[in-house]
Amino acid sequence: MNPDKKRTKLLIVVGILLAVLLIGAIAAVIYWNHMLNLLGNASEHTVPTLSQEELDAILGTEETEIPTTSPEDTWPQVVSDQNITNIMLVGQNYREDEPHKLSDTMLLCSINRETHTLTMVSFLRDLYVPLPAYAGHGGGRNRINVCYALGSTWTRSSEGGMEMLAKCIEQNFGVHVDHSIEISFDTFAEIINAMDGVDVVLTEEEAQYLTDHVGYVGSFQEGENALMGYDALAYARIRKIDGDRQRAERQRAIVTSLIEKCRHMGILELHNLATRILPLIITDMTSEEITDYLWELIPMVKDIQLASLTIPVSNDILPNSVWGKIIDLYGYESYVLECNLQLNAEYLQNALGME
Repeated sequence: MNPDKKRTKLLIVVGILLAVLLIGAIAAVIYWNHMLNLLGNASEHTVPTLSQEELDAILGTEETEIPTTSPEDTWPQVVSDQNITNIMLVGQNYREDEPHKLSDTMLLCSINRETHTLTMVSFLRDLYVPLPAYAGHGGGRNRINVCYALGSTWTRSSEGGMEMLAKCIEQNFGVHVDHSIEISFDTFAEIINAMDGVDVVLTEEEAQYLTDHVGYVGSFQEGENALMGYDALAYARIRKIDGDRQRAERQRAIVTSLIEKCRHMGILELHNLATRILPLIITDMTSEEITDYLWELIPMVKDIQLASLTIPVSNDILPNSVWGKIIDLYGYESYVLECNLQLNAEYLQNALGME
């Protein structure tokens, strides 16, 4: 064959391959942008805000009478590590019959690229801490779970609630929160349903409580159970049979089970899951940040190690770490948890692998 004709055919083949690759790349970009557009933006997401009466009940006293603190003039200084990304998962409890709109769940998911570890840190909602000054308001002291409600009310958006909670974690524990993700009770149930349920191991007491006391349709047995939407939510909220520390462990058990499920999904399954879940999630991350994180983290998913802990750390693990007391809160006597902030902050930073 004539060398010129061979060269011409080769150029045509190369041209076709390049065209196919270009079309594929354009299609991938269009697909990715479409998926990112499904996410809710925290700055645009307005939430039902607290009335003045509710604010007064939560704050308890005049803000100007309460001393405020900030990371600049109190211990600890905020620590940031380029190998670690900290994302706060906020479970927001707004429902018509629960007007306070508090953060029912505060789960910090810390990803350490160096050790390939995902550490889930539960912050107990009764933890009584100095709140950060925010949006022109004094902080004072209160339960940590009021941060979301106050920040959202003062800025009239989810972004404010996320930001105030992040500042509270940074101020009291010296851990920088990079981003936040918010889901509501209904969103949580929809995510569980989108994943065809979650497998959890129930104790006899948990199974009996879900069967007899929760009010959802279903009968549960001791051992492994597949829980769908609101049954999984009911499990994640159990605390009457023990307490908030065990409740936090149940929430982490659900997240762990969902991660294990994702490990074994194929590309099509993950796509179908993403199209159902992304519209339900509110986040303060930009599209560019999400893209960068996923490029880094997806290769780690199959082999990532999972770890977990609760803040404040129990006295069995960290002596003199935490104690309870009764105070006047919301207009009546309330039980709250106080902790040694320095001990807990040091323990947390060490657990996350911060240098």
